Amino acid sequence: MASTKKILQKTFIIASGLAFLGMMTVPMLTMLRGNANQNQTEAPSQGTQPTAAEIEQLKAIAEGYEKVLQREPDNPNALQGLVEARLQMGDLAGAIAPMEKLTKIYPEEEGLKQLLAAIKLQVENPQLPPPQNPLAPTEPNNQGGGTESTPTPTQP
Repeated sequence: MASTKKILQKTFIIASGLAFLGMMTVPMLTMLRGNANQNQTEAPSQGTQPTAAEIEQLKAIAEGYEKVLQREPDNPNALQGLVEARLQMGDLAGAIAPMEKLTKIYPEEEGLKQLLAAIKLQVENPQLPPPQNPLAPTEPNNQGGGTESTPTPTQP
């Protein structure tokens, strides 16, 4: 009877340990596979023009941020979202005003000032390559030149 009880206890401990390891590894593997799939699907779209459906979606997103900015003109999250949407649409001139507000809110952020200068330069000289957006999330294997990443502004 005592040996049967010990065998059941050992079996339960082993099963619990395996269940714990399974619960820890399955989400990690799923996350790694999800990142790999996401990188594969995003890679072809980089550097290409957005489709008509994507432009309509970006316009709707931009309108939503504009509505927020009507209520809260200095909302940094809405300003950042509006800049990102307009840059993705290719509306560089439309991204200047919210970028200027962001640089006034976060004067210590050099990356914002650099992006604003690059956008203005691009508007003046359309034949130049488009500016890199430090507001957008960066990939760890980014081959885009610089090694520094500019932190996104946080709400004060």
